Amino acid sequence: MPAVLACPACRTGLLARRGDPLCPTCVKAARDIAPGPSWLFDSPLLRQALAEVNLAAVPAIVRAACGLSQRDLAAIVGWSGAALSYYERGRRDGMFDIRTVLRFADAVGMPRAALLPLVFADPEAGLTTVAGEEAGAGPGWIGPGSPDATAMAGVLPLVGGPGGVNSSHIRYWQACAETLYARDRTTGATGLLPSALEQWRRVRLALKETGHGEISGQLLGAAGEMALCAGLIALDAGRLTLARSLYAEARELAANAGDGLLTVHALTSQSMLYAEMAGTGPGGGPARQALRLAFQAQEEGRYLAVPRLHALIAVRHAIAASLLGDKAAFRAAITQARRQLEQGPGNDHPPGWLRSVGETEITAAEARGYLNLGEPGRGVLLYRQVLAARLSAPSRASCGAWLACALLQQGARGDAVAAAMDVLPALEAGVASTRCLDQLRPVRQAAVNTMGATEFCERFDAIELTLAVPHDLPGDDAPGARDDIPALSQGTGRPGSTATAPALPVTTARCDHPAVC
Repeated sequence: MPAVLACPACRTGLLARRGDPLCPTCVKAARDIAPGPSWLFDSPLLRQALAEVNLAAVPAIVRAACGLSQRDLAAIVGWSGAALSYYERGRRDGMFDIRTVLRFADAVGMPRAALLPLVFADPEAGLTTVAGEEAGAGPGWIGPGSPDATAMAGVLPLVGGPGGVNSSHIRYWQACAETLYARDRTTGATGLLPSALEQWRRVRLALKETGHGEISGQLLGAAGEMALCAGLIALDAGRLTLARSLYAEARELAANAGDGLLTVHALTSQSMLYAEMAGTGPGGGPARQALRLAFQAQEEGRYLAVPRLHALIAVRHAIAASLLGDKAAFRAAITQARRQLEQGPGNDHPPGWLRSVGETEITAAEARGYLNLGEPGRGVLLYRQVLAARLSAPSRASCGAWLACALLQQGARGDAVAAAMDVLPALEAGVASTRCLDQLRPVRQAAVNTMGATEFCERFDAIELTLAVPHDLPGDDAPGARDDIPALSQGTGRPGSTATAPALPVTTARCDHPAVC
């Protein structure tokens, strides 16, 4: 009879079956995001294990968080499957060697600053939300949030790219993208941007080191998806120039990978971005570009039997048409989006970026379109309908912000401020979305001359100050995907296709009224 194995994290629960990383309770805890996370798979459970020097549990917690098998994680780190199994079960003490810990951290893209809970024996070490003065620390104090701890985190080296890429690395990066999409839907994107860009940097380094072949083609697809994921997060964080660069790279990667679904994803993302830049009212180059990209996505995906995808394309078409003042085209596109949904999901396990496409998103897009067309009354009714549905915290905050804008457009400043006040608790509780704050900015400007709006103005300004804290990010001009990447310089896409996507016009326009995502 096989021995029953104890959970490496809690040491009291039992593994459901051999090969599982943790007990079911700890698997759920491993996927919880830490407040102020320092990297993608940061969790309170991981921090607690580091603080308790329970290093045997660290690889098991990371494996549970990203959903990898022992074989995959071992291949990424460069261990044998047996060695990883021994480490997780505490049968070998190799994880207590600092060199082994650092090798593991570098392999999975865990910044060494994330090891501060191990150094200080404190699960909150390194979290910037705790100040030394608040902790009652005196002179010479070193701990979470202290200047010395921050300085230490600053001098820790950035991890490099993987030494050799295999299918396990690709599955890991796919898991990273899925996790980023899931966390973006629950927490907002501003705090996720450093992690997303670090993973994109690592995938891009791998592209430069990989030649042609089956792995190269799969890697191109994984890199394209990571670029799109990072671009969405950059967009939500208000970094439109960075998002444009990432989307352009994703489109080129998709073309070289010969991945039609990824290409359509890139085109719909670019359409959304240009709609963000277009603002409201008829005409405008960005709005026309958004419409052209929606038509290109429709043409590229015409043979893909994914109704959800075609519903998304129709939503992008509807938003662009409303920005151009074409009410007939807008209403036809909304009708088309609903017809596509009526055909069924078409895929029981859609990718993370398609899971939110449904009746609620279509209704939100319809409401946004009516605002663009100068019919805020219809927008108010539709946004109230959306808010009555079950929404994630970021989606509820975004729709609440648009409801406030619609009320303001109607001339109801008091009602607009009241609706905007309902959004602030989510932003104060951790929905870090610069995009959502920008949606509320017109209300903030109108609140200056609104009776009883002092509290709203003060809370809005405090949130804005918090989100304005600079992050350690690269510049907005991301490097070109083609530079020094053999797989792109010669092309690996469909026969007869060119590797280079059509150049998009560069615009620096910024709008305070982004389109519905």
